[in-house]
Amino acid sequence: MDLDRLIRGYLVWAENSQGKAKATIDAQHQDLLRLKEYLHEHHTTVEAADRVFLQGFLDELSLRYASSSVARLTSTLHSFFGYLAITYDLNDPSTLLKAPKLSRHLPIWASQQEMEAVLEDFDASDKGILDQTILMVLYTCGLRVSELCNLKANDVRLDQKQIRVSGKGNKERVLPLVDECVSQMARYWNVVRHPKAAASLYFFVSLKGAQLNRQYVYRLTKTAALNHQLSPAFSPHSVRHSFATRLIEHDIDLRLVQELLGHADISTTQIYTHVDTKRLVSSVDQAFGAGLNLDSEAEDPAEKKEEK
Repeated sequence: MDLDRLIRGYLVWAENSQGKAKATIDAQHQDLLRLKEYLHEHHTTVEAADRVFLQGFLDELSLRYASSSVARLTSTLHSFFGYLAITYDLNDPSTLLKAPKLSRHLPIWASQQEMEAVLEDFDASDKGILDQTILMVLYTCGLRVSELCNLKANDVRLDQKQIRVSGKGNKERVLPLVDECVSQMARYWNVVRHPKAAASLYFFVSLKGAQLNRQYVYRLTKTAALNHQLSPAFSPHSVRHSFATRLIEHDIDLRLVQELLGHADISTTQIYTHVDTKRLVSSVDQAFGAGLNLDSEAEDPAEKKEEK
């Protein structure tokens, strides 16, 4: 079988039938190109690849790539070979593949004060208004960068203070807008967006009127982090983490946070409960601040009764 044709067929199927996001499709394409290269180096075909061969492929890559990348590639193999099994009635050698265990790091985020300082640091130029609006929407709505770039103009209802977002797997959710964000988005629309690209489908456009891309948002976030001495690893996703962290700090129910973030599984949302640590410590200190009252010379109630 022609592997290039199989890969193309799979990617079309993954996008149209499985509803995978473009970023996921692009990442899986790169994963399958690595598989193609490995098959070529070992003079074998996709039909001849068995579990041992594929596990060797993963083990070799784990020496060069982060565990998260190898875990994603494992998922790609499961999906690709599952597609081949369904479409071409081939055996699926990927069922018992083992991905490396992922270490669960706490997310990188900025405090409320840090984010507010970032949002205040923009001028009244077209670029300043665009950049401030991008970061404000990311922060007050908790969007993924892909959701922000793909936000359609007709999915923004400033009069109703809400936006409709298409997330992973094309799952839609409606998010509320705070008043300050409504004002900022209206300012951007009237001063920058509409004059530059009135006919565009997208709410956010570049200064040249084209659809905003992820690279622009990434550079913007990195510059803001540098200017405000935030973590060097701070990214657009860190702004989303900052949104979730602020909600948890203000005692918003975890299920509501899950809904706002568009998480399919609440276990993904639970990582944000790390901010509760300070509150837990404070509560324990308050409860036990007076000590445990374990005075060895305290009267024994039984002895006191005998005296009576």
